[in-house]
Amino acid sequence: MSPGGLFAAGLLVILLVAAIPYLVSLQRVMSAINSIRGHIDGILENGVILTGELDGVPELLEITDSVVKEVAVGAVRYANGLDRVVRGG
Repeated sequence: MSPGGLFAAGLLVILLVAAIPYLVSLQRVMSAINSIRGHIDGILENGVILTGELDGVPELLEITDSVVKEVAVGAVRYANGLDRVVRGG
């Protein structure tokens, strides 16, 4: 066998030996990418569903604001009444 043929055979062996870990690593990376892609699709699908559920939020916030104001007024009345009782007035 000529030196050029031996070099080509050695190069082919090195290429095959190096290709196996490369292909295994590539398969693992592609598997992880596919898994991430599945999770992204799920997040997107559920995000769209959640967005549809947010239509009533402004009305609920208005109700919450009015309830908070009513509670604040009641708390002030209670505190004033309690102050009068404690001071004996």
